[in-house]
Amino acid sequence: MVIIITLAALLLLFFCVRKHSGAALLATIAGIAVYELFGSGFAAQIHEWVPAWDLFIIDKAVYLAFVLLFPLALYFRSGRGGLHGILRLVESVVFALILTALLAVPLSEIFAFDDLSRDLASWVLSIQGGVIVVGIIGAYLDILLYRSHD
Repeated sequence: MVIIITLAALLLLFFCVRKHSGAALLATIAGIAVYELFGSGFAAQIHEWVPAWDLFIIDKAVYLAFVLLFPLALYFRSGRGGLHGILRLVESVVFALILTALLAVPLSEIFAFDDLSRDLASWVLSIQGGVIVVGIIGAYLDILLYRSHD
């Protein structure tokens, strides 16, 4: 149920807000790379500074900051999107699927999954690579085709 709620909330958010997602999608991909390179070391350093905090929680918070919070902040700061109808829906679905796929593992480690969430998480993880490639292509197209209406 956790995965379904996450996917539905992100899809509704992205569909209703109607911002350009190109830069935020690329920031999400960059966040993965930064986390994989420096995340565990950064979490360990924070744990040394504040040993009372659990390293597991610090590590998940660092992951969420790089992969979710910073890209979402960039998304909300971006200009209004120009897509309408089915294209806006596709953009919202791709962005929501990417974030859900990237959040599936941390969510499974934090929350107890029921059978439906486990099945959905494994399906989302199985298509994660393809969704990320589509997201990257869509992000580049969004950035290249964006025109300011100012």
